[in-house]
Amino acid sequence: MKATDLRFAHPSRKMVQAALCTITLGTAAVGRAEDLTDAQAPAQTAKVDSLSSAEINRSASYAIGDKLKITVFEQLQPDTREGGEQRDIVASAIERPDLSGEYIVQEDGNIYMPLTGSVAVAGSSFQELDQALSTALSGKLNGVVRVGIRLVEREPVYVLGPVARPGPYKHIPGMSVLHVLALAGAADTALQDQWRLLDTARERERLLKSSERLTRSLARLAILVTERDGAEPATKRLSDLVGPVAAKARLGEANSFREVERSKRKKQETAIAAAIQSYQTELAIQRNKLAQVESNVSDRNQRMDFINKLRERGATTDITYYASLMELGDAKERFQDAKAVIAQTEHRISDLQHEQLRITVDAEVDREREIRELQSAIDEEELTRVAVGTALAQLPGTLERQTTGRKEMSFSILRRTQWGLMRRPAQSDSLLEPGDVLQISPSQAARVATQ
Repeated sequence: MKATDLRFAHPSRKMVQAALCTITLGTAAVGRAEDLTDAQAPAQTAKVDSLSSAEINRSASYAIGDKLKITVFEQLQPDTREGGEQRDIVASAIERPDLSGEYIVQEDGNIYMPLTGSVAVAGSSFQELDQALSTALSGKLNGVVRVGIRLVEREPVYVLGPVARPGPYKHIPGMSVLHVLALAGAADTALQDQWRLLDTARERERLLKSSERLTRSLARLAILVTERDGAEPATKRLSDLVGPVAAKARLGEANSFREVERSKRKKQETAIAAAIQSYQTELAIQRNKLAQVESNVSDRNQRMDFINKLRERGATTDITYYASLMELGDAKERFQDAKAVIAQTEHRISDLQHEQLRITVDAEVDREREIRELQSAIDEEELTRVAVGTALAQLPGTLERQTTGRKEMSFSILRRTQWGLMRRPAQSDSLLEPGDVLQISPSQAARVATQ
């Protein structure tokens, strides 16, 4: 069926209801469009230099890269043929699928539709685009044209510069530079600086503690090496680190602590030596006693020999014989007991002498082990001091540059227009359009201050 014959068609009840709604909405849109005067339409110019901050801050409108869903309706007149009753209550409106669809605003700011060709869109408001499309299509179609426009997709806003989260952000109507700065985390730099200051304080505390450990280790090492080698303590590194006066004080502290350790060991050695001396004295007494017991055993043996001779001649009794024999056995038993006591005392003396030697050897071994551990600890502390010192040397300049840059930032907007890319300075309240690139950079004064 031809489009010219559609006016004689019999639309269904649902189509009539849809047409009523469509015509009502379209009529309202046309009414709003007709109320616009020519003075309200934004003037476009072909000169790039004429784009000012006022144009940057103009109200929301369609921009390059926008994807639009455009639905075209053609309103046909009711059937009023002569000789027949009126069959349509209202005018019929049908969608034109050959004209409807999704359109993307191209780099030149236009969209391209069948029948109409190029239509300027960039910078136009909804009412202006609705009126422009309706006017352009009305001359190409037989009926009255109604247009539905829906914004499907917009390009994001891009943020570049010293912010916490640079990158693309979804554009919302009325978005300003200040909004984007809040989204990109420009306000977080102050909090980051606080954490950096806290890190600086921690690193300085770490450096102080490392220096304290290093000076104590150097003083302790000097005292131990002097004790081992019998030479003068090496204090050059310690003096370079804290100065001669403080180095002397640290050596005095280390020597005092070492004196306490030596005194403790000396007391142990003295106690052991005293115990050895006591046992040696006791051993001498026990040996004298052993000699007496041994002499008694010899006497008992001689007496027993004499009694045996008397017994052979029958000159003595058995009672005397057995009494002498028992006395000899007791003497021998006391002799063995005395020898056991002497052996026990000698064993105790040997243990004490071994303990005395062990204390001396352990002291030398512990001293040598501690010397090596101190040398390793000193090397580690030296590396720590170098690393922390390097970090601290860089932090003040970093904080100064970030603080200066945050206080003196400049903004510029890179925007695609019908005439190509254009860059203009912006303020915190400047409005952004879809596809805009917000460049954040330190101002000239901030760059001079950081150099």
